[in-house]
Amino acid sequence: MFRRIEDSLEKDPSFAADLKELGFFVNNVGHIRMIDAPDKQYVFHSTNNERINERLREAMQTCQREESEKRLSYLGLNCLHLPEFAVTKPKGPHIPILAPSPETLKTRKRVIVLVNDSTQDLGILAYRQLQRVLGINGGSVVNFVKEIIKRSSTVTTAQTDEDIFTDGFKLEDDSNTPALVVLNTGQLLYSHMSNRAMTLRSWSAMPRKSITHDMVRIHEEENRVKGHRSAKEHVKTVFDEVICNPERVAPEAEVYVIAIEGGTANVLDLLTEDFEEYGSRITAMALVHSLIDDSQIKVPKIRAFLHQRVRQWKYTDLTSNPLHCTDLPEDYEEHLKSHPLPNTPSVMKSAEHISWYDDLPKPEPLSVIAKALHRLAFTASALKEDPAPTVPDTSDVWASGQTVICPTFAGGEISEGECVFTDPSVQNAILTFFEEVAQDPENYRNPAHKIYTEAPRPTPDSPLAFSTDETDVNFPTVAPEMTPEQAELDVARDMLAEMRVALSACPTNVPELEKGRERLVKKIQNMEVAIGDLEKAALGHGGLRAGEAQDKRENWKPQTEGPKVPFAGTMVDSELLKAAGLVETAKKKLKELGGGGGEADEEKAFI
Repeated sequence: MFRRIEDSLEKDPSFAADLKELGFFVNNVGHIRMIDAPDKQYVFHSTNNERINERLREAMQTCQREESEKRLSYLGLNCLHLPEFAVTKPKGPHIPILAPSPETLKTRKRVIVLVNDSTQDLGILAYRQLQRVLGINGGSVVNFVKEIIKRSSTVTTAQTDEDIFTDGFKLEDDSNTPALVVLNTGQLLYSHMSNRAMTLRSWSAMPRKSITHDMVRIHEEENRVKGHRSAKEHVKTVFDEVICNPERVAPEAEVYVIAIEGGTANVLDLLTEDFEEYGSRITAMALVHSLIDDSQIKVPKIRAFLHQRVRQWKYTDLTSNPLHCTDLPEDYEEHLKSHPLPNTPSVMKSAEHISWYDDLPKPEPLSVIAKALHRLAFTASALKEDPAPTVPDTSDVWASGQTVICPTFAGGEISEGECVFTDPSVQNAILTFFEEVAQDPENYRNPAHKIYTEAPRPTPDSPLAFSTDETDVNFPTVAPEMTPEQAELDVARDMLAEMRVALSACPTNVPELEKGRERLVKKIQNMEVAIGDLEKAALGHGGLRAGEAQDKRENWKPQTEGPKVPFAGTMVDSELLKAAGLVETAKKKLKELGGGGGEADEEKAFI
């Protein structure tokens, strides 16, 4: 029997959380790219050793979190550490959340609360988007905060919009900071060694004695924070100590909640626990790719609340437009009959923009505050007495999420749930909904919605029957057939466009990036030459798109520098054959003839 001495085991890999040492940099648009190849993104599977990949990923994501937190601080949002609710990071167990300064939060008229999924780090929406297409700003809540600021701005010129979405944009002061509170349902493990809260994924990536040792064990008392031991408990604590605490959020402030994926279940559990306390505090709520089924909603008050003041955005194959209503609860029509409202089209109307950094009026006599509290109590009472249809108990049936709990709208073009909210159009639709509610927050109720239907597709067995009804029918457009040459050309053009964007975003005043820029310039030049050859080949096979062939022919100039070759019974310039895309055809013909490539075989091929 053999025994391996612990000191002889391979050491656990170690990587510094420094982008430069890791070989990466942040370009001018907030994307993280390789120093040696400014067009290349970070790739997780960089080696065949999963532990090395895991440690490298944690180092990279630590840098990404720091970069996103820095950009959020420019917009007035910083970490507030619970349970002390302190701006300064304490030396002891704590859980951070993102929020404006306590002084700013207390004075705001409207507050947005974001409850993310329990797998995400604080302020991060989707790492797959952050590390690739959307960069630090789009993969985190940075762009969402900027969108709120833009919609709140009284100056709506194109120049100001462009400035706001510039990477590194900084507010002049905190007076324009929106009251956005981002909960932290993921980082609920506290490490005494590093004095920080972290997700289970980050905990697994912590240094070990060797590469073969198991993950550091979690002590359920020492590595947990009181009041934040689970995502459900964390949501309740934040609502109790911050949102519903009149010392930190004004009791008359409007509260708008956004719950993403698993965050929906945590918020609904909170409402189920005490709807009178929490439900009356929420003005409206937006759900993002929830997996909750209608059969799981047992409380009539919550069902009425979901019908009246909640909307959901979820991916669907039917449409990608987040303004199109795609599904409604089964008893939604019965709910509308008991609360008749004017019909509205299936497409949401853009409400008048509001200012998300408006302050409440200065404190007045106690009667004003009492009036606000009475208003909230009246809303809760109305929901409590609101008649709702009896729903059969289907707890023994698996909830597949096919029956929605509130009016549901399309969630963009990416099917992954975490990527729905990263879509700017979805963020705009949610803010439009909130602005619609804000026009009359006391009396708002969801209107009637016409479900968006796909354009009819006739078949021989079911031909399309036209009617005289005035309906908007968008017939599907059939994509033209694409030749292999055109497909290869399109891929090459997309790659060239991406390389040009990467080159334009690469800083010119950083010495470490000079070699990478030079390589990228050469790659672009080589790709341009390759695309020219592909265009000629596509033209020879009739693979160019409509209009492209004529443009290419008009721009071509005859070349007579190549050697003469036999073609169709005569001697033709070889460069002309190449430009016409006939050289490859000749080579294929030679192979079919089984020739050895001599002049006689060439003549056979071109005749």
